[in-house]
Amino acid sequence: MRIAALDIGGTAIKYGVWEAGQLTGLSECPTPVTCTKDLISEILNIVQAMENLDALGISTRGQVDGSGKILYDNGPIADYTGTPLKTILEEALAIPVWVENDVNAAAWGEACCGAGLGQSDFLCLTYGTAVGGAIILNGQLYKGANWSAGEFGSMQLFSQKPAWQGFGGAYYENMASTTALVRAAQAINPALQNGRQVCQCMDDPRLLPVMEQWISNVSYGLSTLVHIFNPGLIVLGGGLMQNEEIFRRICDCTMSQLMPGFECVQLKPAKLGNSAGMIGAAMLAKAAVLNNKKPL
Repeated sequence: MRIAALDIGGTAIKYGVWEAGQLTGLSECPTPVTCTKDLISEILNIVQAMENLDALGISTRGQVDGSGKILYDNGPIADYTGTPLKTILEEALAIPVWVENDVNAAAWGEACCGAGLGQSDFLCLTYGTAVGGAIILNGQLYKGANWSAGEFGSMQLFSQKPAWQGFGGAYYENMASTTALVRAAQAINPALQNGRQVCQCMDDPRLLPVMEQWISNVSYGLSTLVHIFNPGLIVLGGGLMQNEEIFRRICDCTMSQLMPGFECVQLKPAKLGNSAGMIGAAMLAKAAVLNNKKPL
């Protein structure tokens, strides 16, 4: 089966073809943020340039319902919320289309081909501009009552402000995202622009308290999730989690906060990197076609 795989982010669309167990022809282009019509036009341009496709799998930012409609998105495309993306693309392309939230798709990719392979139950969190989450339960994506389960970034661990108030509220995402770390580091060194640069300077004595506080913040949320879900595995994604020293310190800090009886949990870094969402979307599309099943 030959499946087009797209990952729609706030700044770029990554795409490739899933065939014979691998992702090929990887490329990317800027995400049109003027309006949804322009975004759909770009998607069609990408997919129509591919040949002999059996299906299309899309990983996208925002909450996605069971019909492949964008339930809600607060990103740069003002009219993206409410878009029946699956229906529009299936009518235009005449092939089956599967649309999934990006973190859910990434978690499914890790379940099929990455750090969660062979595990029927695990949590997945990604740390980047925000903190995303997904739940794999009994070998399936757990979506919740309104297809929005796994919004771990909105846990109110540090403040009583509502999560919808954005970065003004001191909730988990505001304290544990890469954005939060970079913002704190810039107060000491304004030249630091991203997580990679902060990692390169992490031995700077001035930044040590910032890094230690961020690691503690990440671990506070993880230990809370361990006590709620009692999972055997948590997969951590995002560029910072690929740094062995940072990942080790997060593991040590998290384990130190656990009650007796919860130490069985394993923390693993995600394996698939930026391809996780595309792989997961392709695998979901493939399963839907093979099983001729409707979206969950």
